[in-house]
Amino acid sequence: MLPELHVVDFKELETTTDEIPFIRESFELLKEASVLLTAVAGIRTDAQTDGLSRNHAIVIGHYARMTKLTKSLIRQIADGHGGDQQIAVSREFMDSVSTVMYLLGDPGDGSRYTSYVMDSLIAEREFLKDVREQVAQRSDFVLPIEERINRSIAETLKAAGVREEDIPSRRNNGWPNAQVRLALLGPTAYAAYRTGSGAVHGSFADIYKHHLDEVNGGFEIELRPQRFRPQPLLSMALLSLLTLGDYSRIFLGMPVPKVFQDRGRTLIVLLEKTDELHERYLNERRGSRCRDEGATS
Repeated sequence: MLPELHVVDFKELETTTDEIPFIRESFELLKEASVLLTAVAGIRTDAQTDGLSRNHAIVIGHYARMTKLTKSLIRQIADGHGGDQQIAVSREFMDSVSTVMYLLGDPGDGSRYTSYVMDSLIAEREFLKDVREQVAQRSDFVLPIEERINRSIAETLKAAGVREEDIPSRRNNGWPNAQVRLALLGPTAYAAYRTGSGAVHGSFADIYKHHLDEVNGGFEIELRPQRFRPQPLLSMALLSLLTLGDYSRIFLGMPVPKVFQDRGRTLIVLLEKTDELHERYLNERRGSRCRDEGATS
């Protein structure tokens, strides 16, 4: 069912004096993780052949989003584009993983899924209010774009199984913020997420590090693309596998099939060893720089 697993050239990673081999191996392992995620997400039981329930579909939708985000990075590497979007894409990816993990911890009454849906619909309701105010100011004349907005929001409410009047206030909805959800991924996840936020919103730190050059005591524009780094690729690959066991148990009523379990365990070992060797590479390079600086001082 699955192609042969990529063979990581650990000998090259142990001896390289360049980061490119790590990027290449991380690229291949991210592809492997994406294939496994898609394979598990595509499993259907006999009772699911006519479509998925809303809550199940929400999780599958996030898996689809994660796969598309992965493909985005894979394409950027494959066609030679720079890594300007890697941190921002990684942040979006973490958002989906943490959301899925939080949803899979639902107590069994569907309350977390309802809160998730309502969080989105609150924004839709506010948008609808703005449209209605504009229509009222024009003596109830509705523009074609407003008709489309009304229709689109009505379709979303119908798909969610929610009436507009049932949407709560944001204060009463209970959907947790990003910091609460990211804590489910580990103690350092939120810090990484905040770094991604800087890339999304164009923080000073991001602009200074990636889009400016220091020149003669001032600054100048920097248009060269960022280079890809292994860390976002490795972390996305690991996160791809994080929720599959709980997902399969809850929505498929069984453990992840053994062929996928074995593949996942092997892939995690490869990812962890690649990450360990990359950290060693960074530490050795840092030590070499310190020695060079000491010799010239």
